[in-house]
Amino acid sequence: MSATRTQGKGLIASWSFLGLTLVALAAATPLLLAGAASTRTDWAQLASVSQAYAANSVPFSGIALAGVAASLAYQARQVHNDREDAQLAAHRELTSWLLNDPDLLVCWGPPPRPISASRAKQHAYVNLIISFWHADFIVHRLNAAVVQGAAAHLFQGEIGREFWEMQGENWKSTATTRGRRSKRFAELVDEGFARACAAGPPIPASLFYIPSPPSPGAA
Repeated sequence: MSATRTQGKGLIASWSFLGLTLVALAAATPLLLAGAASTRTDWAQLASVSQAYAANSVPFSGIALAGVAASLAYQARQVHNDREDAQLAAHRELTSWLLNDPDLLVCWGPPPRPISASRAKQHAYVNLIISFWHADFIVHRLNAAVVQGAAAHLFQGEIGREFWEMQGENWKSTATTRGRRSKRFAELVDEGFARACAAGPPIPASLFYIPSPPSPGAA
């Protein structure tokens, strides 16, 4: 993230330098043209100088304006990305407290239906995974195909599927209030859920991994 910010600052500085350079050239153009003109007050010649200055300053001004606009647009996007990263970091910290202290589970209110404390912790972790995808999708680090495919894989398992069955509507309603791209993300996750359900029943967590073989020295 720090490397990306450093590159962004370098890009902004380059655009700013280019804009200032072009503005300076445009400002110096009348002096250069006047120097080329006669020292006498030749109105026809001064009119020619003025027309030449106007013709030369328009493209310089346009390029400078485009550079400033590009710099401002990049800065706005970087601020938006930083805000999403900060929100994800805060959510990650809250979830970390929850996973380390199960007594905090009750602080989030009751689940849609009664579940065990261990399952609630697993749901909290699934929510953190989906939140991570959401943050990356918002700042264009993930595309639609990746989100939908990852969601379909996640919901093949019983824990992920159970989480979305219980909390999917809350996710979708919250995403709707956060903007068009958040709403699209929730739709993609829901499409992944539908794909997983169409593929068959959820796979029990107990079947995810085979038992580890006994160590050679075990009795």
